[in-house]
Amino acid sequence: MSVRNVGPPRVRPHRLRSVRARRPPPAAVALASLPAAAVAVAAVVLYLLGDVGRVGVLIAVMVLLAAAAAALAAWSLRCAAGRALRPVVLLQREMEGLDESDPGRRVGVPVTGGDIARLAGGVNTLLERLEIAAVQRRSFISDASHELRTPITGLRTRIELALDAPDDGDVADTLRHSLADIERLHQIVEDLLVLARLDAGEVPVRERLDLGALVETEIGRRASVVPVTVKAEPGILVRASRPRLGRVLVNLLANADRHAVAMIEVQVRAEAGEAVVEVHDDGPGIPPADRDRVFERFARLDSARSRAEGGSGLGLAIARQIAIAHGGRLYVADGSYGARLVLRLPLADQA
Repeated sequence: MSVRNVGPPRVRPHRLRSVRARRPPPAAVALASLPAAAVAVAAVVLYLLGDVGRVGVLIAVMVLLAAAAAALAAWSLRCAAGRALRPVVLLQREMEGLDESDPGRRVGVPVTGGDIARLAGGVNTLLERLEIAAVQRRSFISDASHELRTPITGLRTRIELALDAPDDGDVADTLRHSLADIERLHQIVEDLLVLARLDAGEVPVRERLDLGALVETEIGRRASVVPVTVKAEPGILVRASRPRLGRVLVNLLANADRHAVAMIEVQVRAEAGEAVVEVHDDGPGIPPADRDRVFERFARLDSARSRAEGGSGLGLAIARQIAIAHGGRLYVADGSYGARLVLRLPLADQA
């Protein structure tokens, strides 16, 4: 199966709308209060210089003028606030118009900058992340469906043939092949459940572990096809979840076991403040261009490391995700022969 590298999706260009987002300047506020001050000054001058005999009339006129001035000031402030909030209203309308049928759509970013522009930029960043996650989720579901369909189809075909011609086939052989398909289904489902827990951010209990002892324990539990040589320094302590880290080691050993020709070498040592585990096989190796692709989910190389060798296509992806969750790294390193996978974790004293 060829590998599909799901990268960031192409985003449909969105014409930016030039919106001037401005706060009301202090001068505008002062201008809004100017009519009231003018009314008060005019009333005082009229009282001092004019021939107004009745103070009540003057007060009534002043009240009316003050009310008119207040209404004018309120209108001015409302207009200024409306102009200031207009970019927010436009942004809200654009967000309400977003639709799942057009995942590449983005909101307009004001060209004048400011807080509204930063808010719009943050919204577009969030939309882009959601779009990438949606594309990756759809691709993962599609790949998982395909991987599950393969053993199910084989199992169904064998059962149908056995039922149609029960005397023509070897029952034991049919059951052996059916059991292999069921085992493959079980492995894929189990790996999918592990990935679901990892994606959900589940944090298991961690403890201080002797990495060399854990490696020797996991190797002792396996029935390897080829001999495995272990060189482990004593006292290499890490802080990790025993089941999760054990799964990393099992997946690395299973990968090496599928592709090794005559031997597998495992080394455990401390280097530059990190605990290092190397799993080295003498198989066909991994081309430099494919060293990142092998950690993708359901990734298979169009080479000797193919589906014919078995595996769910999720082992290395799970191993890397667990390593990252423990603050470490998992990568393919250079080697003179075969494939050399390196796991690095923080030492327990520095975690």
